[in-house]
Amino acid sequence: MTAFSALLIGNESLTAQCGQVLLERGHQIAAVVTQNAEVRKWALATGLAVAADWAGVQGGSVDWLLSVANLSVIPQGILALATKGAVNFHDGPLPRHAGLNAPVWAILAGEAQHGITWHLMSGGVDEGDILEQRLFDIAPGDTALTLN
Repeated sequence: MTAFSALLIGNESLTAQCGQVLLERGHQIAAVVTQNAEVRKWALATGLAVAADWAGVQGGSVDWLLSVANLSVIPQGILALATKGAVNFHDGPLPRHAGLNAPVWAILAGEAQHGITWHLMSGGVDEGDILEQRLFDIAPGDTALTLN
């Protein structure tokens, strides 16, 4: 696999976990955009550049923009920094449970299965071609927290 560069955006522990996997596989993270103190701590300890907002990453380019556990709509100018594309992690099966709180909506709908989706970012929120989707059964005692 050819190494690539990425701009990593997110505000939860999953952001740092995915970033660590990228680094272990020999990829470069140009910067991490986060407002989460723990993600910031991980990134700085790893020697990565950190920005708290979009102003900190304007200019330049990367191969991929990766949005992981990010609830902010990313401006078109930031998406354009990625020469190969922008990919989002969504905590539910698309297109069935787009938007916020997908695990909650799955439980309220009485779904038998839930899942996660990696998709290209294009147009509106949680739109774009699906790259990978994994479904799993919802156990009787599952909550939104355990699904997440």
